[in-house]
Amino acid sequence: MQKLSTLVALLLSSFMVHAAGDIALPADKILLKDGRTVIDENSDFHVRTIRVQIPANKELEPHGPKEGYFIVTVISGTLQLGFGSKYDAAKLQTLPPGSIFTHPTSQQHFARTGNEPVVLQITSIRPNTAATKDAKHGQ
Repeated sequence: MQKLSTLVALLLSSFMVHAAGDIALPADKILLKDGRTVIDENSDFHVRTIRVQIPANKELEPHGPKEGYFIVTVISGTLQLGFGSKYDAAKLQTLPPGSIFTHPTSQQHFARTGNEPVVLQITSIRPNTAATKDAKHGQ
């Protein structure tokens, strides 16, 4: 019985869950299915954090949040980002890992990746009136 409780304790500690609602995931435990995963979602506060992998050599047309706001962190790869409602390569700025960006709902952004995929972590915060279930960044 002691071996079983030790095994359970080891398994739980590997995910670093300390109390209901606490989440601490090592990077190698975050699995992206079809290029994205929801890391956490709290409908009480209308907050959602996702990880997204954008393939190499991909251009993203202008898009942005329709309500609320968001904070994007570049986890890996290098993202080239510009602001505006028309894609303009001259406006692209380079965001290496560790960079962040955000903007108001009235603004749009566009981007492209280079020779490697880019992983982003996006936290969106929506007003109380927003339906957060199945809400997607920019869609």
